[in-house]
Amino acid sequence: MILAGTGYTLASVCTRELSSEYSTAQLAFMRAVIAIAFVMPMILRNGLSVMSTTVFPMHVLRACLTYGGMMCWFYAVGVIPVSDYTALLYIQPIFTILFAMLILREPAGARTWGAIAVAFAGALIILRPGFQEINLGMIAALATGLLFAGVNTTMKFLSRTDSPAVIVAYVSFLMLVFSAVPAWFYWTDPLWRDMPLILGIGAFALLGQYSITRAIAVAEARIIQPFDFSRLITAAIIGWIVFGESSDLYTWIGALVIFCASYYVIAFERKGNH
Repeated sequence: MILAGTGYTLASVCTRELSSEYSTAQLAFMRAVIAIAFVMPMILRNGLSVMSTTVFPMHVLRACLTYGGMMCWFYAVGVIPVSDYTALLYIQPIFTILFAMLILREPAGARTWGAIAVAFAGALIILRPGFQEINLGMIAALATGLLFAGVNTTMKFLSRTDSPAVIVAYVSFLMLVFSAVPAWFYWTDPLWRDMPLILGIGAFALLGQYSITRAIAVAEARIIQPFDFSRLITAAIIGWIVFGESSDLYTWIGALVIFCASYYVIAFERKGNH
């Protein structure tokens, strides 16, 4: 989870640097190309049989959610501070829990619903409607959390039958297909000076994707969830060093409220299951 948070934060920094030169669609396409370059050696070494799966439609659904989340992610980090985006993304575990209750029909008591209400209050502390302008970047950050919560839900199904490497390989190939046409319409020839950052988007995002897939597959949520909070600290430090950005006290308070509510639900539900 620490590697995942670091990888996604560094990918966000690279995206922020390139967002003024390239469209969101093109960045998503280039990220997919680079990810495939990293997973191809694994496929060539083990043969195409390593890609066999019995749940291909679930891979397609996961790729659709990932593509939508990535488009929102790339847009959000281009217009709001990286640390603010990261803080708002802490609503993702709450959406994951909501999906588990509403879609998977998992039971939930009053404590769970209360914690969810507290988490949404934390998001309102960050957004502060009526006290500051809520821009599209903030909405995109919340949409990223919603879509990636759907990704987490599908990964729980996929991890039962497929390995993390296969899951990452499928989403990389499908993302290439989904992003090709939009990227073609908004294409700008990449400059050589931007290649390190372009490679960074693909490499760091792939690191984050593989790490979180691995974490979900091998560890309980109540164990790995606290380590995700390190992402906000990393984002704040990098945002300050690279962009001179700083988040206000409300962002930190809101992020802490969301995190505590999310962790309470996960810890409580796990304790109840045991």
